[in-house]
Amino acid sequence: MNLPSPPSVAAPARLSRSAVAAMALGAAVDGALTLALLAQGWTQGGAHIAGWLAGSLLWLLLATWAGRGGPAAALPRASRAGWQVVAGVLALGLRGGVLASALAWGLPAWLAVTLGLALAWGLRAAGEWRILMRLAAAPSGLRMPGAAGTLLLAIALLHLAYLKVFPLLPEEAYYWNYAARPDFGYLDHPPMVAWLIALAEALFGHGEAVVRLPALACGVVVAVFVWRLARRLVDPAGAWMAAALSVTLPYAFFVAGLLITPDAPLAAAWAAALYFLHRALVGGEARAWVGVGVALGAGMLSKYTIALLGPAALLFCLLDARARAWFLRPQPYAAVLLAALLFAPVVGWNYSHDWVSFRFQGGERFVEPARFQLHVMLQNILLVATPLPLLVLPLLWARRWAAEPAAEPAHAEARNRLFVACVSGVPLAVFAWSALKHEPRLNWTGPIWLATLPMLGWAIVHAHTLARPWLGTALRRAAGPIVGLLLVAYSVASYHLVLGVPGLPYTGAFARFMGWQQATAELQAVQARLQQATGLAPVVVGLDKYNTASQIGFYGAAPFVAPGQAALQATSLETFNGNALMFTYWNPPASLAGRPMILVAREREDLADNKLAAHFTSLDEGIHPLALGNTAPGGNQRRIDTYYYRIGYGFKP
Repeated sequence: MNLPSPPSVAAPARLSRSAVAAMALGAAVDGALTLALLAQGWTQGGAHIAGWLAGSLLWLLLATWAGRGGPAAALPRASRAGWQVVAGVLALGLRGGVLASALAWGLPAWLAVTLGLALAWGLRAAGEWRILMRLAAAPSGLRMPGAAGTLLLAIALLHLAYLKVFPLLPEEAYYWNYAARPDFGYLDHPPMVAWLIALAEALFGHGEAVVRLPALACGVVVAVFVWRLARRLVDPAGAWMAAALSVTLPYAFFVAGLLITPDAPLAAAWAAALYFLHRALVGGEARAWVGVGVALGAGMLSKYTIALLGPAALLFCLLDARARAWFLRPQPYAAVLLAALLFAPVVGWNYSHDWVSFRFQGGERFVEPARFQLHVMLQNILLVATPLPLLVLPLLWARRWAAEPAAEPAHAEARNRLFVACVSGVPLAVFAWSALKHEPRLNWTGPIWLATLPMLGWAIVHAHTLARPWLGTALRRAAGPIVGLLLVAYSVASYHLVLGVPGLPYTGAFARFMGWQQATAELQAVQARLQQATGLAPVVVGLDKYNTASQIGFYGAAPFVAPGQAALQATSLETFNGNALMFTYWNPPASLAGRPMILVAREREDLADNKLAAHFTSLDEGIHPLALGNTAPGGNQRRIDTYYYRIGYGFKP
């Protein structure tokens, strides 16, 4: 799916009856086949794929036979197949999310199927006869804002469709455990993610969708501030494209838009800090320093990484003659003081805990031998940002961007180029230096690329008129396919993780985040029997660092607890694995002395006598399987992996 070529192509003037009839017949065949396959015992995932393929194929054949090819015929030839594939897979992905969400909210199966069917074909009709017609008929200069708006809408719908049913990652469950114990600091992160989850649950209750609402809100904040920054640098079309990319690139879609992790508020604060720093340093606005202080303070409450914007701003002031005037004015120092005041509770918590979080984020986490890992960082960049931001980096050293001087954006001015080079280059240099000796984490460089999105958005919109034809050619060939591939990947991955794609297996790694609601329900029954037998409240102990205990803790809390059963107390103990992160502070081993325990491990060997006997007065002889599978509403019930549990009596720390 390449970017459209400049000449506009006239779209069909009106919608014909034959076109409506063709799509209606396709939808009818889809619905009939889907219901028939479900009646034959097919899984929801398989039946809906088969019905969608049959209905879509019939519709396309009828449209082709009628000689119109649908509104997609108005597209340039190279883009037609790409549009049909991306639009079709996206509609199917949204259909699966709505179906699963409706089932998860307790709607009858027939109604959930009907809603999914109506949404898929309704969106397909709107895409063909509203969005596509207008894009094809519009002058080339107006197509890209429409394309950006369509992209924003598609990402928003995907997030909403899967907010409740996308499997909860153990990291998300771990941060929920933060929120269940509100504080001013934690071993491995500042407290913002915990505060946001706690606020959401206080307002809306407990559940997967609720804990992810703050991530969704942070994604909106990122898009708004990227758009506002872009409007200072490029034209409206480029700004809208930048905003669309800010929610579409992998880092934004998953880490800072759907999943609730510290990166979600970090990305929001980073985007806000970029906007206010540009107003202050390049625009010379004194009052913008208040926004800088608030954004940096909120960012430091989210993740310490945002501190790298401080040296970046300092470097810009040293290199830019006009910005050096800020060294003699009070506003920057007031902004630093404001950020420090917001961050002060974290400092106080660290002081009372022997600076444990600062030490953990410093050298203590790098215990492996030094190894050259710069190539791993490059791989991570390509995964979280795609090659697109890298393609436009040469523009930062180019004085001329557009073929026509009158079309030059403000971004091409030297001060604006220097600003983006500093706020992206300094953090990147720090991570590159670290990668010379230590393995970088996948998400570390994610927020760095937010500063490049206005430049990237403008270059995509104006790919046909760039001063450097090679860059325009590269963007025309790469941008459309990459964005289309991302939409397909997001749709297929979400559909598979929730409903399952026939023939596509689940590996054992999926057990980290799938099947834990049912497994926890089984452990609740074990807890009830054990408590009745011993008269003591058992503790469920995961024998890994935090994954198992976090998932069981989340799904062992109300409203997941069956009526009449007590909530599960789940933890991890350094007694068994040497490192239990925050569980060591929440549940010191000595505080659990004498308690019966339900020990859960991924490997049966981890529950052997020689590893556990010294820590209990007695052990149950049996080691029991704990099956994990795709048991979510609408899931294919396929087994993924088997964990094991064993009961120990009288824990001895």
